[in-house]
Amino acid sequence: MNMADIAKRIIAFNKGRLPEQLQLKYEAMSEGMFRFFRGTCHLYYEDLDKKKEALPDSPPVWICGDLHIENLGSFKGDNRQVYFDLNDFDEAILAPCLWEIARMLTSILLAFDESELPKTEALNVIMQFIDVYANTLAKGKSINLDARTAEGIVSRFLQQVEKRKQKELLKKRTVLSKKGKLMLSADYAKHIPLNPDLKAELLSHMEQYLRQKATFLDD
Repeated sequence: MNMADIAKRIIAFNKGRLPEQLQLKYEAMSEGMFRFFRGTCHLYYEDLDKKKEALPDSPPVWICGDLHIENLGSFKGDNRQVYFDLNDFDEAILAPCLWEIARMLTSILLAFDESELPKTEALNVIMQFIDVYANTLAKGKSINLDARTAEGIVSRFLQQVEKRKQKELLKKRTVLSKKGKLMLSADYAKHIPLNPDLKAELLSHMEQYLRQKATFLDD
């Protein structure tokens, strides 16, 4: 398949998205192979579906759908404990478990190649990932990775995150209005101003969704 066909598939998939945000996405995808891989999850599964026989049969599980090395990170649970785990479930779906493993291994190869690290190191990391994945399945019990159980660089990372205060995060992302109210900052890279019509439409949509959710829960 040539690049023109790939471009058509990408354009068709992203049809209807907000132009400003779509432009930012395309700019990020053009930065390198790994960013392109991140932004085209649909291509991965479209092509994989055509060549399912390339992978052995595997049991269906709930996969996050977009497993790669940058979709692992830290967050605080309801118990205020800091964890290191998957943090992106936009494409979550019931699918063969090997589909997700293959995507993760592909991301490792791409990341190492783009960083100009030896392929042998990438293969070592891949084998470690497979060993840990298989051993965890064999034990039959998931393991929470937190500051108490983590080791090495992940342990040091979680210890730093544990000390981080909520006000530090808010300071980077918010500003005080003239009336003294805390507002999202338009200067923050991931904050994009909305025009009034779109804002009103989104609010109406969310209100309708919440009413339906409340009705569902009451039933």
